Amino acid sequence: MKLEELKAWIGLQLVPGVGNITLRRLVEHFGSAKAVWEVRPADFSEIVRLPAQVRDALAKGPDEKALERSIGILERVGAWTMTFLSKDYPSLLNEIQNPPALLHGIGDPSSLKKRAVAIVGSRYPSSYGLDVARMLSSELVQHGYTVISGLALGIDTASHEAALRSGGNTIAVKGCGIDVAYPRQNTDLVRRIADHGAVITELPPGSSPEARNFPIRNRIISGLSYGVVIVEANMKSGSLITASCALDQGREVMAVPGSIYSYRSSGTHWLIKQGARLVENFTDIMEELGAEKQRHNKDLVPGVSKERPELSPEEQNVFDKLEPYPQHIDNIANLCGQSVGQVSGLLLQMELKDLIQAFPGQIYQLK
Repeated sequence: MKLEELKAWIGLQLVPGVGNITLRRLVEHFGSAKAVWEVRPADFSEIVRLPAQVRDALAKGPDEKALERSIGILERVGAWTMTFLSKDYPSLLNEIQNPPALLHGIGDPSSLKKRAVAIVGSRYPSSYGLDVARMLSSELVQHGYTVISGLALGIDTASHEAALRSGGNTIAVKGCGIDVAYPRQNTDLVRRIADHGAVITELPPGSSPEARNFPIRNRIISGLSYGVVIVEANMKSGSLITASCALDQGREVMAVPGSIYSYRSSGTHWLIKQGARLVENFTDIMEELGAEKQRHNKDLVPGVSKERPELSPEEQNVFDKLEPYPQHIDNIANLCGQSVGQVSGLLLQMELKDLIQAFPGQIYQLK
């Protein structure tokens, strides 16, 4: 990408209030990122529902200081930037809700288009969990798959490292800027991943690893994958968010069982109870990915219908409050007279049963 166009894209990304959807609308409407900065302020009124503060910010032009700082960081770390219009942009990501308009990365951008499986799990795993993650990651790359994970300590790190030791490719999706060393313990791992895959993020250069970034990051991990394997996760684990994203995106959700006495496996056992594939070895993963293709083909046959799964009374209460249009979880919880935590678990159960659709920002609607 030419420097002038790169500046135009990053300048748009840095405008407050311009997220992925708005950025895409602007570029598609005016033809290019550069063209957006060249139009008259009055022309922004052509875009329906473009907030006034965004129109005003665009009319002022790009923040030159912030823009130069971002460009300087990208040059310093040797990063590339890929837009949703780039030829290397992975088609799987374009299928998901709210796909990233921009990706910054180091390594091989073409690796994002290779067939992949994600492995995620606890930041504080047991030795059993680490062994399983390493075994599955190693077998996946030996059979030609790329392993995707989130670069967190624990299961994520073990999965990345096993893929590299087995001579395969791996992709790390960060929840901070491409230049930010987080976690610091994985600084050398980032370099090695870039040599055999890619390290990517949708966040602007310099973005700190704030807690809110990681649930959003998880949709990219699942979005790049054919399926997601959860290894050791409790009921509050962010890995369950990745599982939820995978379901929303039509990806397979798989979980590794653990000890019934271990809190680390309460989340994975719950996923299995809700219908996730129980994974003991590489063959289970391959069978599930193959079974998904067969189910997809069956769904395309005219006259084949699926009965609605049976709901518990608690699920039915929440289901009755949902509509075929988006609702925030706070509103759903208020209608049900329950806490957000209670409703969140019930919504995930119904998502696993393919009854509802989830969107970023804890938005839900009936399928």
